[in-house]
Amino acid sequence: MAGDGDDGDDAVDPDAESAPDLVLVAAVAENGVIGGDDGMPWHYPADLAHFKRVTTDHPVIVGRTTYEGIAERIGGPLPDRTSVVVTTRPMDDADLPDGAVVANDLDEALARATADAAARGVDAVYVIGGATVYEQFLDTADRMVITEIPERPDGDVRFPEWDAESWTEVDRETEGDLAFVTYERRGAD
Repeated sequence: MAGDGDDGDDAVDPDAESAPDLVLVAAVAENGVIGGDDGMPWHYPADLAHFKRVTTDHPVIVGRTTYEGIAERIGGPLPDRTSVVVTTRPMDDADLPDGAVVANDLDEALARATADAAARGVDAVYVIGGATVYEQFLDTADRMVITEIPERPDGDVRFPEWDAESWTEVDRETEGDLAFVTYERRGAD
């Protein structure tokens, strides 16, 4: 998803015993680009279908700018998901339509998403961007689901650099030129 400039707290350390898995979901080009001023610099229906399949019926944590870009494109929050919108701007739930709630910091975002996951009976919370939000959750994420985009587009928003030694590839599916790759944090159960 397109990046945003939301500021936030340092990475969150969820209670591993009761917390759902924290999963970063992103489409990343060969050069690390995930977006630019105009959103994602590509359009792959297979990636959009994969994203929908993975995240539907789960809470998603999203930065305000990314959320606003999605809502503008589709006319509101992502359907069949609760969008937990992280922002440092003064906002409350009344400022957003049904299906979206406000979190003023990462701890609140994770708490709201965890409560939503419990209410839904699901075991994962998905972080869907932008770049700052990915970066802030990278050190505490349990998994990453990365769509490898076979392009090197221009763009000023990049997925954060991550240490490959800390992650293990556990699944790879391909569809056409795309690869949907799941990584798990090494040492995670």
